[in-house]
Amino acid sequence: MGSTDIQLLQRRVRRTYELARLRRALVGVLPIVVVTAIATLLASRPAPPLTFGLATALMGAMMLWHGRDPQKAFLPGVIAGLVPLALALGTGALHTCGTANCSSLCLPACVLGGVIAGMAVSGVSFQRRAGPWFWVSASGLALLTGAMGCACMGTSGVVGLGMGFGAGIVPGLLRRVFGQKAS
Repeated sequence: MGSTDIQLLQRRVRRTYELARLRRALVGVLPIVVVTAIATLLASRPAPPLTFGLATALMGAMMLWHGRDPQKAFLPGVIAGLVPLALALGTGALHTCGTANCSSLCLPACVLGGVIAGMAVSGVSFQRRAGPWFWVSASGLALLTGAMGCACMGTSGVVGLGMGFGAGIVPGLLRRVFGQKAS
């Protein structure tokens, strides 16, 4: 067997290996597809949840296919993002009306959900002593998952989610920074 035959065999084995990993990653994001379908059905405007859901599924598939820290961050990121998604979808139908106007509870739900999601990602990252790629991957997936519901208020809902998430991760980041200096 010549060196050309060995190289062809190595390429074929590598391609088969990568296709198997990609197939497993696509199966792994099926729950995100189901969540996206539910969010799209429950939302008053279906386009934003569908758009963010597709982005979430794509990012999740890339994380699962890549492996290492992004793969480990997949489940914590999705679970953390389900909190603002559920809160936003749950309060999307509620609104309060005063004498002058009506207001929706979506924005406060997105901010609160963002804080909870940020604290969850931060807590899991600290507990696992995870590296920066875990933080970035879990945070990105949590924000995209939550944005499926927080798009109920348009850009302001997504910005509220991001601000709440940022506030939620601050205690964990401080604990990580000052915890490392103390030890």
